[in-house]
Amino acid sequence: MNLLENFPAFLHGGDYNPDQWLRTPEIIDEDFRLMDKARCNTFSIGIFSWSQYEPEEGKFDFSWLDDIMERCRIHEKKVFLATPSAARPAWLAHKYPETNRVSAEGVRQPWGIRENHCWSSPVMRTKLALIIRKLAERYAAHPALAGWHISNEYNGACHCPLCRKEFVDFLKQRYGSLERLNELYWSAFWGHRYTAWDQVDPNDRAMDLAMLDFQRFNTQQVLDFMRFEIEALRDYSDAPVTTNMMGLYEGLDYWRIAEICDFIADDCYPVWYKGETEQTAAQYAMIHDMHYSMKGRPFLMMESCPGIPNYKPYCKIRRPGEFEREMLLALAHGADGTMYFQWRKGRGNCEKIHGAVVGHDGTDRTLVFQRVADYGAKLERIREVAGSLIRPEAAILYDWESAWALHNTKGFGEHAGNVTEQSLCGTVFSHYRALWTHSVPLSVLESACDFSGYKLLVAPMLFMMKPGVMERLVRFVEEGGTLVMTYLSAYVDENNLCFYGGNPGGKILRELFGIWNEDIDLFEPETKQTLRLSGAPLGGKTEFEVLRRCEYLHAEGAQVLGVYGREFYAGSPALTVNFRGKGRAYYIGADTEPDFLEAFYGKLLGECGIAPVLPDLPPAVKAARREKDGSAYYFVQNLSDETQCVRLPFAMTDLWNDAPASRELLLPPAGSAVLKA
Repeated sequence: MNLLENFPAFLHGGDYNPDQWLRTPEIIDEDFRLMDKARCNTFSIGIFSWSQYEPEEGKFDFSWLDDIMERCRIHEKKVFLATPSAARPAWLAHKYPETNRVSAEGVRQPWGIRENHCWSSPVMRTKLALIIRKLAERYAAHPALAGWHISNEYNGACHCPLCRKEFVDFLKQRYGSLERLNELYWSAFWGHRYTAWDQVDPNDRAMDLAMLDFQRFNTQQVLDFMRFEIEALRDYSDAPVTTNMMGLYEGLDYWRIAEICDFIADDCYPVWYKGETEQTAAQYAMIHDMHYSMKGRPFLMMESCPGIPNYKPYCKIRRPGEFEREMLLALAHGADGTMYFQWRKGRGNCEKIHGAVVGHDGTDRTLVFQRVADYGAKLERIREVAGSLIRPEAAILYDWESAWALHNTKGFGEHAGNVTEQSLCGTVFSHYRALWTHSVPLSVLESACDFSGYKLLVAPMLFMMKPGVMERLVRFVEEGGTLVMTYLSAYVDENNLCFYGGNPGGKILRELFGIWNEDIDLFEPETKQTLRLSGAPLGGKTEFEVLRRCEYLHAEGAQVLGVYGREFYAGSPALTVNFRGKGRAYYIGADTEPDFLEAFYGKLLGECGIAPVLPDLPPAVKAARREKDGSAYYFVQNLSDETQCVRLPFAMTDLWNDAPASRELLLPPAGSAVLKA
């Protein structure tokens, strides 16, 4: 199942901006020589090139792109040609200011930066459709064309009268009548009863469902805009389409964006600071697993940095092994391509210092270029791995709408009005990391996904229950699955209304977990609390620190596995399990330290029959597995600054380092291997 049809290899390349170098054609000549040397085979082109295509309204010039596309054909490079909506020409914004966005405060924004166009503007859409159709008609049959890169990092919202009118239409379609809207908005609160649709203000902090609905609406607007761009292409081209996501960017529900992509693409910019390597690797492994899970097939890491990103707190030169390890982390978790922003550093403006394959020296002598070229050569050694699949038996849930609902809800740990202190994403990551530590394949799903193929399902802080989710969780357990849910889960329904009948989730989930959550304790740093196990120790311990929040639980049929050790509710349940049908449902009421989660999930994975992809790995070594045509490929990575010895269960060949079959693997600091069994 390769990323591109009839291209059975890993994609390797990056964003290429030849239109910045049209006055120096000798540099473009050199680019193609260096691309070949670096073994780069795929490029995204034209992302910000509208003003080059159409320097004046109605006057078009594609001659430079004709030349670049033909050079790519000759040099056997694949091209993702971009629709240029992310950066409008100055003439368009100044002649038609209605194409500029309006801020939440009602101010029309000036032209500049990028991605600041109105989603609804008829002029924007008319002009954009014209340039897209010209590109599609001209290049649809070009042999270098691999697919279409739709816009760039969609983000932001517009509050102009046109967009606010569309928001009203969204509300009418969602609720049908003002009576129904008032009921679900709980508008008797603070006298907010609405008598007209346009009275609903998405910036009213008192009405959290209005804010949540605007976030849903904004995702729908972006989806409509993206569909518009794709439809303009489809008049001439049926090549695959994608857009570059931005990890866990909260502004858009990427599961909805994924629905109209032919494959998933993402931008990743980790930093490998001392003391944070394992945490960083886990964070990006989670993001990669989510992108693989969205389609159940390989994805593309469309942007990464081969050198130093220019906007990080510490712009440190990459240490030996870091770059290669970062690229292999993506491949290990399902990527079939790794690309860079950017191919060549520009000479001016806000990204002139941002890392690139080719620096301002313009040569192949830099550490960055040599590492990229070495990596490109090694990619050919593992060409057979492209198209291989991952087969997880455990999954964790991260739901955009649940995050929105929580972050629009006052309470649960605001600091100076900063609701992100509630840290849903951070909690999900803590549980993912505890699972990932055991080197098992994982899926990252949303709550609307099918759970039936998994043995273990973890739902950390799943604050909102969408329609049908609770019933599907019950069915998952009854059919033999193991479910884990945590504090701050199942507090509200899809309308951000609290469940009547108590938490979690009213009658349905209270019965599934066999508990009642009376309230949550969010305590100051001076308060100390512990989780004390009722039975055998985990990881050699029977008591674990609780970090800052815990729920006051009552057992209603559940077996109590752990209790609180302090405060007035000492001895009350903190960790429970309830058996239902063929399966079991665990509830963790406390925000615990990482060592509890790691030990708890280690025990649970074993009980579920989910084994690590390689046994008995040193703590600093992590492994992942991909499978294809009866072969298994093991990506093994050293996350430490010390050499690690890995003893293998049977002899394997190290394809990456071109080493013969062995049952022992010696990984240098930050070293990596790709083993074939």
